[in-house]
Amino acid sequence: PGDEATLGWRPAPALAVPGRDGWTLCDKLGEGGFGEVWLASHQSGVRRVFKFCFDASRLRGLKREATLFRILKDELGDRNDIAKVLDWSFDEPPYFLESEYTEGGSLVDWGQAAGGITSVPLETRLWLIAQVAEALAAAHSVGVLHKDVKPQNVLITEDAEGKPKARLADFGVGLVRDKSIFLGRDFTVTGFTEATPGASRNGGGTRLY
Repeated sequence: PGDEATLGWRPAPALAVPGRDGWTLCDKLGEGGFGEVWLASHQSGVRRVFKFCFDASRLRGLKREATLFRILKDELGDRNDIAKVLDWSFDEPPYFLESEYTEGGSLVDWGQAAGGITSVPLETRLWLIAQVAEALAAAHSVGVLHKDVKPQNVLITEDAEGKPKARLADFGVGLVRDKSIFLGRDFTVTGFTEATPGASRNGGGTRLY
């Protein structure tokens, strides 16, 4: 209290998701500078992930993620290797981003469940890395830079044969190579700058990666 202005509502287990009929919060999945990430379940049995932002001054990352996903979807169509952003609410608190739920969790969670990532066969690990590289290359092909590729931002699901599949997630600190990509689109764009040759060294992302 007294350090910054915050919004009154806070997520908790069994609470309804404001503005989303039939959705109830289940478990907290994580948190960051923007707020918290929660798993929610619909009365129909469908599950999704909600990123809640409690401070309006920190909302830019969620808006950026929603904008970049719309560009990726418009340019690339639906891809199973890029996590889908399904909806968002930025007009009034609580602000949130709604995404698809990936059963296996992040690469970190999935690796721990397998007994440690080094317990996973090398062939499988290389296969997952190749999938992430393909998703990243697809984003780059339309001028979108992720800037924070790390195990926590790679989600793991399974294909019809039970083989692990990687999904690249969280474009919240992403950039575009050329802002002309926004021209002619039917949504408002805020907080973006063009990527420059030195941009990858200046802010954003996770330094280790």
